[in-house]
Amino acid sequence: MEPLHIGAYRLIARLGRGGMSDVFLALRRGELGFTKLLVIKCLRDDLALGHGGQNDSDGKDFSQLLFDEARVCARLQHPNIVQTFEAGLESGVPFMAMEYLEGQSLDRVLGALSRERGRIPKSIVLRVLCDVLSALEYAHSLNDFDGTPLGIVHRDVSPHNIFLTYQGEVKLVDFGVAKHAFCCDQTAAGIVKGKLTYMAPEQAKRADVDHRADLFSCGIVLWECLAMRRLLAADSPATTLTKLLYEPIPTLSSVRPDADPALSEICARALERMPERRYESASALRTAIEAAVGNNNLASRAEVASYVQRLFKHEQDALSQQIRSAVSSETFVNLSAAHNETFATTLSRLENGARRRTSVTGQTPISVAAPARSGIPSRASIAVLLATACVLLGCILWTKQQPSTIPSASSMVALPEGGHSALTPAANSGMETEAVLRLCGSNTIGAELAPALVEAFLNDKGAGRVTRHRGARTDLSAITAAFDNKLVSIEIAANGSATAFSGLAAGTCDVGMSSRAVEESEVSTLVERDLGDLRLPGAEHVIALDGIAVVVHPSNPVRSLDRATLHDIYAGKIENWSVLGGKDAPIRLLSRDGKSGTFDTFKHLVLGKDALSAKAVLFGENDTLSDKVASDPDAIGFVGLAYVRAARALAVSERGAPPMLPTQFTVATEGYMLSRRLYLYSLPKPRTPWVSELISYVLSQRAQQVTSHSGFVDLGVTSSRFACDAQCTPEYAASVGGAERISIDFRFRQGSNEPDSRAARDLDRLVAYLHVHPQAKLRLLGFADALGSAPINQKLSLERARAVAHELAMRGVHTPVVKGLGSQMPVASNDTDTGKQRNRRVEAWVEL
Repeated sequence: MEPLHIGAYRLIARLGRGGMSDVFLALRRGELGFTKLLVIKCLRDDLALGHGGQNDSDGKDFSQLLFDEARVCARLQHPNIVQTFEAGLESGVPFMAMEYLEGQSLDRVLGALSRERGRIPKSIVLRVLCDVLSALEYAHSLNDFDGTPLGIVHRDVSPHNIFLTYQGEVKLVDFGVAKHAFCCDQTAAGIVKGKLTYMAPEQAKRADVDHRADLFSCGIVLWECLAMRRLLAADSPATTLTKLLYEPIPTLSSVRPDADPALSEICARALERMPERRYESASALRTAIEAAVGNNNLASRAEVASYVQRLFKHEQDALSQQIRSAVSSETFVNLSAAHNETFATTLSRLENGARRRTSVTGQTPISVAAPARSGIPSRASIAVLLATACVLLGCILWTKQQPSTIPSASSMVALPEGGHSALTPAANSGMETEAVLRLCGSNTIGAELAPALVEAFLNDKGAGRVTRHRGARTDLSAITAAFDNKLVSIEIAANGSATAFSGLAAGTCDVGMSSRAVEESEVSTLVERDLGDLRLPGAEHVIALDGIAVVVHPSNPVRSLDRATLHDIYAGKIENWSVLGGKDAPIRLLSRDGKSGTFDTFKHLVLGKDALSAKAVLFGENDTLSDKVASDPDAIGFVGLAYVRAARALAVSERGAPPMLPTQFTVATEGYMLSRRLYLYSLPKPRTPWVSELISYVLSQRAQQVTSHSGFVDLGVTSSRFACDAQCTPEYAASVGGAERISIDFRFRQGSNEPDSRAARDLDRLVAYLHVHPQAKLRLLGFADALGSAPINQKLSLERARAVAHELAMRGVHTPVVKGLGSQMPVASNDTDTGKQRNRRVEAWVEL
């Protein structure tokens, strides 16, 4: 076929499609036999003016976006930055003529090594990073011709955009999402530009970014190249965002004990979440690397060239032959046609295969050519775009299952009846067993949820033979797992929430499980022993939500009870069902025992200072109590929401608030009167790094799925339609009309507008939700208790809503509607301190 033309360039091969561009290999001939190969980026036909859909998420003309990129690229003249020769219009279509590079992206280099379970030499890694930092220092400090700083920030530094040529050059490519003085960078609410897995926290929050955002990205690249695993590996954008914004960033030495301590420190400083704690410039980071290892220990250009050529020799030869044929014949060749249709599918399979083959050390192999944007290769990652059928064949071969290197675990000896001791291997196993972590406390958490989370955590770390063991006593269990030639065990003792804090104080427990908040006396005991304050955000972790369900026999005609009536039943003041509209029969009281957090919460919320009736029969476990109620028509009991089983839950109310059934949504918003939080507590200075690793996992999106499967209410953000009834005030009905209720109510620390331990993390969860739903319009409605006058309550409620809006604004989220509704729509009684605290809230609504 006749080759196509773009201006003076003759297109000889189609390389693929990027984010908003079609990418071609082009030939330019001149006088005296001059011939030059270039890469042409053209705006895709479907994004050009007149074809519909011509604006990006900012409402900006795509043509202008390409011109913005061209203008900044044309000003960049540096040996480590891909060169742009020309930009123009051809038949109304914008295009850019760029330097043609023969080589591979760093992403593909890492992928090739991952297939072979190899590691890139440190000297190559450091040479690549130093050259990239040299390019960034130049771009960050570049001025316009009149001396005005251009303020360029790349915003997309990643292995996909770092290119290693077969001649040993290192090139930084793709300034398509760069921030610079040539364009207005007002990104729409909820839209974040760049790759989330290599993004600085402030960029993910859509706060103002400067050159230090690129340094954070460089820190991730350096960390991953040295660790040979993803830093922010996750199964969804929301989970990635949670890892980026909140979860502890693992040190290089924690995953590579053999890593150079100086380089581990450099990574840690580059990966500081606060920009002011990072290196002050790209040159400062480069100087730190060179000082740590010595300039002579950086690979030479010839060594880089030899290394890349050796890795990709067959691909280089095959591609060179195809290009030579295209140049000599000047016949247009569609190099992407053979695999365009299956390209993203193949990459997705590789990504999933990499996750399945997580190694026993917890290192996730870096997948080959992971798609940057919805399965489409990044716009200037030419090596990915030049991938041919032979490359895909190698990729497909890599997806075959590798032989397992995880040793088999032998049979284990169960926990001894008399105490809390690590499981030991059977005498013939020959494997060392180490008790690495001890959990103690709530039976509600420890009976099923904690073992399920620990099992998932160990599997996530790549352990083999993960096995749950029950002791002769039902409150003791342990999870064992194999790592190389060693067995580890994590022990769980579920003797009630109070034992969480006594165990932490005594040093017999590493992680405390509690179905209530720590009490002042327990805090004081730990502080007196110089163990720290468990109320600090880093020590108190809300891991799930639960509702205490009041249960009766399915045949019982009673459908709801208010708090006062429930109090009188359990205090022994109401003893017959006929008083409540039921049959004439004595009420048989069933209760959890005094060790459990379930009882602590019930006593606090229902009985107050009054004692439990002496006629109540006590149970140590939720499931046993629930099954007893389900078999006795005259019984009433209370259990965790996950343990209703065959019994029937009653709706519960407080004076001034409507009755609510314990559902996932009413518990998630904590509007249900007997809802409660489930906590893990850790000392501010944990005794073992396993503590931080476990808690980090438990707070992840992956673990929240385990929580949900275990029957508890996870902390994931959902929305639900809400129909106002006669109880809605007119102002409330108008405020929520056309919107959906978010499963988060923000609450605050006692006596302040500071978010409490759940709300602090819910802020980031809401940001992650809005990232996935970029078109959602947020509404925040603040509420107060009924103590003060109406004007004062309205002011207080508005201040709370504004406090949440301010926190979200710092995370880059704009809130169009922020209102205070005073003491309207209480969810609890204003007669108790607990009820007033629950009424002081901020509801989140979205218009989708």
